[in-house]
Amino acid sequence: MTEIQKKSPVITEYPDAPVPTKWTKANRQNPITQGYKFIMMCINIMMMVIKGHDH
Repeated sequence: MTEIQKKSPVITEYPDAPVPTKWTKANRQNPITQGYKFIMMCINIMMMVIKGHDH
């Protein structure tokens, strides 16, 4: 490595970052799980809109 590369402020490695488990990765990529989360998010937003219009 050259002297410039050692003093570079750019971070290229994250040794302390948490790594997702296989279960977490599978859930994030599962279309059924993603569809469920999307529907629940939409319902949550609609409930906020409905409650915001009640006086």
